[in-house]
Amino acid sequence: MNYKRTVHTCYLSTVTQAVLVNMPPLLFTLLARDYGLNMERLGRLVLINFVTQLTVDALAARLADRVGYRRCLVAAHLMAALGFALYGALPSLLPGELLYGGLCFATVVFACGGGLIEVLVSPIVNQISGHLGAGSMTLLHSFYCWGQVLTVVITTLLLRVLPGARWYIVPILWVAVPLATTYGFAVSPMAEPRTSGTPSIPLPRLLRSGPFWLAVGLMAFGGASEIAMAQWASMFAEQGLGDKLLGDLLGPCLFAVLMAVVRMCYGKFENKVPLEKLLRWSAVVCVACYLTAALSKSPILALAACALTGASIALMWPGILHRSAERFPGGGTGLFGMLALGGDVGCSLGPWLLGFIGDRAGLKAGLLAGAVFPAGFLGLLLAGRGDENVETHGSASPR
Repeated sequence: MNYKRTVHTCYLSTVTQAVLVNMPPLLFTLLARDYGLNMERLGRLVLINFVTQLTVDALAARLADRVGYRRCLVAAHLMAALGFALYGALPSLLPGELLYGGLCFATVVFACGGGLIEVLVSPIVNQISGHLGAGSMTLLHSFYCWGQVLTVVITTLLLRVLPGARWYIVPILWVAVPLATTYGFAVSPMAEPRTSGTPSIPLPRLLRSGPFWLAVGLMAFGGASEIAMAQWASMFAEQGLGDKLLGDLLGPCLFAVLMAVVRMCYGKFENKVPLEKLLRWSAVVCVACYLTAALSKSPILALAACALTGASIALMWPGILHRSAERFPGGGTGLFGMLALGGDVGCSLGPWLLGFIGDRAGLKAGLLAGAVFPAGFLGLLLAGRGDENVETHGSASPR
């Protein structure tokens, strides 16, 4: 069966994921200006987004096995479309005291779709990659980056063209992306990862594996390292340059471009450089980027460090997913679901912590605290060096 259309729809699905993660923070400055929302409440929106996603992560595998991947993914993109529409519509429909609650509700709706997308798309592409080549999984995650670039560029330009009071049009226009993906999943052939011939690993056995929990911890620190910088880069860049358009293009946009380039390049040269060594150096560079962004007195140097963070974290998330899929080939959707849950714990707490500290001591102090995330990633990598050659085939115990 030709699954190319399915894989292409999965790529488009990661663009929806990029929109629902990266579009709301681009509106933070306007939300703070027009509705008086402080940094902690804005950071709480990010926290709600990822806490909802990690809750769905925990349920997605069992749900998909019961009702099928196609139905779950169609529902996921319909929820994303509804959430975008609500995010734009509710602030103008609700009175001031209920406005923040409306934003929270809309965030929960599209985040439910995001959680399903995150858990279900990776195992589909992982199974199909045997037919299309190993680069398909790496390309999947690079499309998230290009989706982030498109989100930043299109949203930023729309906000420049539209009157400031009409920012609500932006999330409503983004409804088109999940609706197009809904159609793609409705008509494309569907590969059900649960039908794989590899002996499955029961989740309780997986949960008793030390290397598995190490991978979950790495996902948490990797997710925090990525999203903490990605979510606050727009406001940080604007504060440094005094121009929102220039700040967005040189902050989160360049961050995403560098992340995409590194992921695409690794897809071509993955067999020439050991992944473990690259992950360790990525963490070291990421720590340096956070420290430079926080401590540098030069706005340009600090902004360059923000952007370079995108290159340094590029391999963390897909690298741990790829490594875990090789070590636990029978893990199936349950494995990807638990790893996504761990990643979303980091994605939830990282940006909120930066906002919490930033509200009290300034955004640079928040970035300084954020250096603990890549440092934790590096620490777990070094702690698990003895497990580098562990392979698990149908069992959660090392051979």
